[in-house]
Amino acid sequence: MNTVKQKQLRRNYCQMLRGEWASELPQDMDFWYMLRSEGVFFCACKKLSEAQRQQIPDEIMKGMDERAYTASSLRMKHALGHILRELNAAHVPVICLRGQALAESLYEPASMRAYSDFDLLFDQQNSLVLKQILGNRLMYRPADKFPSLFKKGDFIIDLHSEPLGIERMQSWSHLTPLRAPDFFKHAETGMLASEEALYIHPRVNLPYLCFHAMKHSFDRLIWLYDIALLAEKIEGDVKRNIEKNIEKRGGWDAVLEGICEYKLERPCFYALAYVQEHLNAPVPGYILEAIRPDMGFVERRLFARHMKFEVIPYLAERLFARMQPSFKHRVEFWRETIYPSDEIRAQIAGGGCVKCGFIRRRIKQITRACLFFVRECYFLFRHP
Repeated sequence: MNTVKQKQLRRNYCQMLRGEWASELPQDMDFWYMLRSEGVFFCACKKLSEAQRQQIPDEIMKGMDERAYTASSLRMKHALGHILRELNAAHVPVICLRGQALAESLYEPASMRAYSDFDLLFDQQNSLVLKQILGNRLMYRPADKFPSLFKKGDFIIDLHSEPLGIERMQSWSHLTPLRAPDFFKHAETGMLASEEALYIHPRVNLPYLCFHAMKHSFDRLIWLYDIALLAEKIEGDVKRNIEKNIEKRGGWDAVLEGICEYKLERPCFYALAYVQEHLNAPVPGYILEAIRPDMGFVERRLFARHMKFEVIPYLAERLFARMQPSFKHRVEFWRETIYPSDEIRAQIAGGGCVKCGFIRRRIKQITRACLFFVRECYFLFRHP
């Protein structure tokens, strides 16, 4: 799909998510297939009137049966509840990253937030007990070539000892001091999948979600919509405390404190500026001013394109390189990005001879990157 059409589609989807779509809905199938791939189909449809929903092509509605998705969501919830129940009985604390945790805390109904696996953050000291419970009690089996993945049928558990993937990409450790203990330190107890569970405090969760979205170059709108809904929840909590005359430390000031402590100003600025402008998220202006990063000529162009709905290839790598503390660290970052660890090379190879498969993949990617570089030079001097 060409860049112009992709930008127009994102503009349209943001308009739908704001509840501002007034004209007839397009019958172009690309419009609906892209909306599905962005992960916000049901969220966007909920903002439409009944008459507008009748305009959605039958072919699309057959593939997006809301009852089937609700049943699938309940099935996932039941599976997660079983996992949490066994872990709670063994006194093994875990935190559910994204997925069901966001679905239950931010979405109504929860089935609107689709996800395909359970991302569980755990304390490294509980690793052995956790894996024994998953294998012996819950009958999940480790996946080939992916030691952190456990499967049972179509259920997948992705275990994380570090929430940012630092154990796989060591150079990412220089991007932020945010680590697993921060998640547990600021966690709040609540109910998840009808079981007692730990929730990530917004002070940590918002910077984390912004980092995760940037890690994927903001290539799915659902990750930005998560951030927009979390911003609405933070603002709502602040207003309720004011109305009840409750003096409670938290809200946006705590979030700003977290962003600065974890040195994630750049990912948060890109994400929060986007959701404020395009999704009407109630992000205070002083937050954006406080976290605005210093941008050179090239990055100002990148940010302008990002704000004009463009999904920019390799945006994550280019911005993460800028976040490295020194030139030496940047060189190491690019070396590890191009030629990663044995585990990642095996995953990239996708089977067979790891060395041959990885080299073939990298040659294709480098060729595309060279063509992309030529295109980027054009955009660099064309965009104001």
